[in-house]
Parts: sequence; structure tokens; C-alpha cells
Amino acid sequence: MTDFLRTAFDGSRRRRIYLFRHGDVSYVDDAGNRVADPKTVPLTEWGREQATRTGQALANIPFDRAVASSYPRSQETARLILEGRGLEVEPHDRFVEFNGDPAFRNAVTDLNEIAYSFRHAHVPGARYNGGDSFEEVNARVVAALEEVIADPEWDTLALVAHGGINRLVIGWALDTGLSTFCALDQNTCCVNVIDFDEHPETREISRKTLRAVNVTVYDVVKEGNHLLSLEQIATRLRAKALPA
Repeated sequence: MTDFLRTAFDGSRRRRIYLFRHGDVSYVDDAGNRVADPKTVPLTEWGREQATRTGQALANIPFDRAVASSYPRSQETARLILEGRGLEVEPHDRFVEFNGDPAFRNAVTDLNEIAYSFRHAHVPGARYNGGDSFEEVNARVVAALEEVIADPEWDTLALVAHGGINRLVIGWALDTGLSTFCALDQNTCCVNVIDFDEHPETREISRKTLRAVNVTVYDVVKEGNHLLSLEQIATRLRAKALPA
């Protein structure tokens, strides 16, 4: 715990989560083929620049704990954002992204299935591209988040995860669960700010507040970005599929 403390008007202890999505990656190789294992992709050069610029913009934020999905793209993003702080980045398997069924992905002929993969997330029993259950991943992520929050020794957390996972964390903050999942977007290397207030004695959470959502320091007002994050992936796949 740092010496920096936030206190709400009513005396509650106010703690803050800076929730990041990983930086830019490419799920298409140089030959135009989809990568065999999307879990292992590293950041692109642009993704590394995004993370570096984000870290510079947040240089004065007093992070005292850092947790990231165990996937390479999240770990790399976290290290670049927190570079020079001497803060250990803790890998966490329960914050990894949704996984679809590779057979489903390989059989897709209509890229709308990729661009709008999250449209049915709120429907009971829905699965992401024939793979992970939205409800099961939500339960996994909320349990992991509550476990991190149960540690009282931090006030300002850096949490680096994925587009789908971030939507679940924001759903926790809003108490909306999966009902708002599809309405949220998360651009690469965006930052969201979530405050939650605890009773100073019982530590019961009395308030959760979303203070900022999907802020990208490299394009604050989305002037150069009109596509949703999954639409961007589908666009890259379509571009690679076109004949040279």
C-alpha cells in the first residue's frame, strides 16, 4: 500500500482500478493466413507504441499493484505501460480472453460472424464462436476480480486484460453483468477507470463508479477510429483475403 489514499465524502475508503486492454496485435500472419494459435500473438510495433504512450500519459498515477492476463500480449502491454516503476506484473490465468472453437473459426465464410461475435452475449447459454460460455467466463472473471479486491494492501491497481474480459469487469462495476456486454467497446490499449468505496471497518463495498471508459491516449475523441474493435479484426481478415 502506498501513502496515497482516496477518501469519499462519507469517509469510505475509495480504491481505484485502471483497467487496460492490451495493445494492437495481428491475428493474420505475413502470408495472409490466420495464426494457428491466437493466444500467443505478440504486440505489433504499433501496439508497443500505444502501450508506451499510454504509460507516459499515466506517469503520475501511483500504481501499487499490477495484474495482467497471462497471455503474452497482456504481459507485454503491462510491462510497457509500467516501465521504469519497478512494479512486478502478476500473471493471472483467470483474466485470459474468451476462446472460440477453432473449427468454428476455420469454417467462417461470412466475416460478419467475426465482426459481431459478441451480439448474443446476453442470451442465456450463448457461446463465443462455438467455444467459451459467456456466463461461465463472466463467473470466472468476477470471482478473480473479487479475489484481487479482497487484498486490502493496494489502493491503485493496474489490470491489463482483453476486450471481452474488460466488458465483464465493467459489467461488474455497473451491476449489469452481460446485459451491457455488447454495448461496450474496447479499443486496443484503452484505459477504463473504476472506483469502488469500502466501509472503513467492515470493508463492505458501498459504491462502484465507472469514471472513464475506453479512453485511448493516442486518439482521445476517436477521430480516426469509427470501426468497432471486432470490426477492425474482420477488416484485416478481409483485406488479407483479397487477391494481390
